[in-house]
Amino acid sequence: MISDEVRAQLRYVQTNGLEDLGRFPDFLIVGPQRTGTTWLHAHLRFHPQIFLSEPKEIFFFSRLKCHGEPRFESDQLSWYLKFFREPLWRHAAKSALCMRRYRELYRPVIRGEATASYAAMDDDLIDEVVTLNPEIKVLTMVRDPVERAWSHAKKDLVRKTGRSVSDVPVEEFKAFFEDEYQIRCASYVENHRRWRERLAKGNLFVGYFDDVTEKPGRVLRDAMSFLGVRSSQRYVADDVGEQVNPTTGSSMPDECRQHLERILAEPIAAVAELSESRRRSESGK
Repeated sequence: MISDEVRAQLRYVQTNGLEDLGRFPDFLIVGPQRTGTTWLHAHLRFHPQIFLSEPKEIFFFSRLKCHGEPRFESDQLSWYLKFFREPLWRHAAKSALCMRRYRELYRPVIRGEATASYAAMDDDLIDEVVTLNPEIKVLTMVRDPVERAWSHAKKDLVRKTGRSVSDVPVEEFKAFFEDEYQIRCASYVENHRRWRERLAKGNLFVGYFDDVTEKPGRVLRDAMSFLGVRSSQRYVADDVGEQVNPTTGSSMPDECRQHLERILAEPIAAVAELSESRRRSESGK
């Protein structure tokens, strides 16, 4: 049950205090969009020790301030927790899958969800998450800010609308890139800082989109180890290197690239510094 102390700290999540926090997720895959988190979710969900909620994205925390908007669904903790109660038919189906793949029964020891918009949430929304589970683990990914923004634009402005890249005016692309949320998605270092300051030490995993292409098995095993589940090669599928949810390969117009390089100059520099620090760390310097 939820203590009075916890209830007093919650500003946005509504609770009657009777909900079972034992069903609250142990980890979150937080995105941002177009960085490889769909790929990560697609492979972790088959692990016999991991339960991932359905549907993939619940948007509970990222929409807590969106009362009155069409996409808002609920601020009730009981509504959120229902996604972490697995129907018997789904449990049976996954048990059969795990027996076929690994000769193991499906016996989940951790629960999680994947909502990409959580990466760029406000501080007070992150506080809601950590108040409900101070030991929660968070997985996030990093991708070149310009390429991430372009991939996101193609998904929202091209694929979703049934248009080609040439059908979308450059000014429409620019308006998309300048959206406050898009700028926040590019601010990886700042987003990591906000999460890291609130999480328990060591509970933030940072993966890299380029590694998903170059060494996907290692990324997946590292994520499993971080989550505390078995992480041997047997849990890495043969298709681990295949793209999941890709957008079309249309090249970025020069005007769009130049615009992104200008408005994302600071995040680009921050990611370059982050990548260099990582390179030095891995080389032992």
